[in-house]
Amino acid sequence: MPRLHKEIILGAAIILLAVFCWYFLKYAFYVGNLSLGCWIIGIILFLLWNIVLCLATLLIKNKLILFSSFVVSLILFFIFFHNEFLYCFIALIILLLCFWFASNRIKKEEEVQVSLNFWRIWKRGLPIFITALCLLISVAYYFSPGTLEIKEAKIKIPRESFNSTIKPLENFIEKRFPQGVSLDSPANKLITPEQRSDLEKQFGIKITTNDKIRDVLYKIVDYQLNTATTPYRKFIPLGLAIILFITLRIAAIIYIPFLILFSYLVLKLLIAIKFIRIEIEKKEVESVKL
Repeated sequence: MPRLHKEIILGAAIILLAVFCWYFLKYAFYVGNLSLGCWIIGIILFLLWNIVLCLATLLIKNKLILFSSFVVSLILFFIFFHNEFLYCFIALIILLLCFWFASNRIKKEEEVQVSLNFWRIWKRGLPIFITALCLLISVAYYFSPGTLEIKEAKIKIPRESFNSTIKPLENFIEKRFPQGVSLDSPANKLITPEQRSDLEKQFGIKITTNDKIRDVLYKIVDYQLNTATTPYRKFIPLGLAIILFITLRIAAIIYIPFLILFSYLVLKLLIAIKFIRIEIEKKEVESVKL
């Protein structure tokens, strides 16, 4: 098979696997509730895509095929993610530049080596590319509906957690009540109808006839928590995206060695089936002598 045809096959694999990866991200961020099997499949898809990219940076000598296939795979990202086009576009440009930089470093490392050391070759460029990929995934996560809804979501204190928290303070609180009134007393023993009406009109805290003082205290604390956190809630999605990026980058410390290992095994398999071959070339070098 001519080398050009093999390069086109690798380029097509880059595009095809990228589509599957973008589809998985779309499903993970927009649908959610993925099973363990789905997460495993998604990780395998990204691993395969990265393996093909590793092989492509070494084997595709035609830069037009290499970069056009990668650019097409990035353009297809917008089929699945078209919210906030500008920010996604910037993240994709960064990923493209990092891929260009990584592929150049990989090729230069290959050229200077006498005996090919694939660990050193791929290690030269992979970290910066994986970092940019983590950034793109984090941007897609930030603009996903589930993350943006957090800005408007109401914080709900679990009733069990509230009860456990105030238990050590019950005696202290009840000392402030009139004689014979406890947290488990009906709310009307402490709150007048006028106060009940004011709480509902001003703060939206509705007190029923069945509520105990403990229930009223829970509703007031819940309201105060939501009021206090409202100005800062818009930063929560950004914080989650940053945490995701840091988590992915830390995981990449383990992921990159596995990626190089599997890329090497696939390379050996392709050599075994004679899809590629390793040739020994004689290189002329300059030297200075007396």
